[in-house]
Amino acid sequence: MKKIVALSLAVAVAFSAAAQPSLTFAKHALRAGDVHQTQRVTDVEAGAAGANVMWDFSAAKVEGSIHTETLGSADNRIAVTGGGGTVFQFDVTPYGNDFYGYKTKSYSVVYENPILKTKYPFSFLDQHSGEYYGYIAQGSQKFVIDGTFSSEVDGYGTLKLPNGAVLDNVLRVKTTEVQQQYYCSMNTYTEVKYLWYAQDFRYPVFVCIQVSNEMKGKKSEGKTSYINVAALTAPAAPKVEEKVKLASLAEVKYSIYPNPVETETNIAYTLTEDAKVYVAVYSSSSVCLAKIVNGQQQSAGEYVYKFTPQVSGTYFVRFAFGDKVYVEQIVKK
Repeated sequence: MKKIVALSLAVAVAFSAAAQPSLTFAKHALRAGDVHQTQRVTDVEAGAAGANVMWDFSAAKVEGSIHTETLGSADNRIAVTGGGGTVFQFDVTPYGNDFYGYKTKSYSVVYENPILKTKYPFSFLDQHSGEYYGYIAQGSQKFVIDGTFSSEVDGYGTLKLPNGAVLDNVLRVKTTEVQQQYYCSMNTYTEVKYLWYAQDFRYPVFVCIQVSNEMKGKKSEGKTSYINVAALTAPAAPKVEEKVKLASLAEVKYSIYPNPVETETNIAYTLTEDAKVYVAVYSSSSVCLAKIVNGQQQSAGEYVYKFTPQVSGTYFVRFAFGDKVYVEQIVKK
């Protein structure tokens, strides 16, 4: 028995050319209403700077719980609420993101002269720097802080993620902040952060953070790395052996027709026995655009789903039937 499901997907994807990427206000600025999730990965080295770099983090392991940040608006600024209720304040304009500090349950940090986190547009070899100052408020006490900041786009190239996905045309931003905190003695805190931005992702897909803290002649250092949870849904690079294996399998058959596509195509497959099924469509930069079948147990039979891409370019369909995985390409004229 054939099961036909009409699935009209208006996928508005910007397939950019292979030119150097750039951060823009429209595609990368903080946006109220968004939810951004990250997860810790085993620490990695940030790697080299430069043009056409390959950053390979495929050996890193994802670990720990998911960290969720919600973006809202307060006092005409973007308020980012993270774990433990900490709220970060940003003034976001078409010219860049100014960071005005944050507030926790026990103290608040206020930058009277803010930190310019990002300028728009921001492209390879662009950079900016400056000074900031403010205070830490804890109860009735205030402690003066000041420092310097710098930000530069120090590289672009290809990024390999722990789930096997390969993202092309990725931009890396390096930021450095040095802060002096004036308590009974001066405390110097330094943070160097590397952020990788990929096409079709508003927020960084990978982050490496290196920190050091020096107080009363004693210095401590630390390093952490995070991955954007959304990037974990990107498919692994298609393997040649998967397509060879497909030709000899009798229990699973699939087809995509017509292909190339002018307006609408059919994604069809036949199961000869019950199976747990995943079917998803991805952009050419490995961004998951639609989960057509998301792990449902399906009975033997024929299934057809209609797909309507809106933008010319290349798409990938990833099929998973039980423990068997296949990837097929769709081209829209």
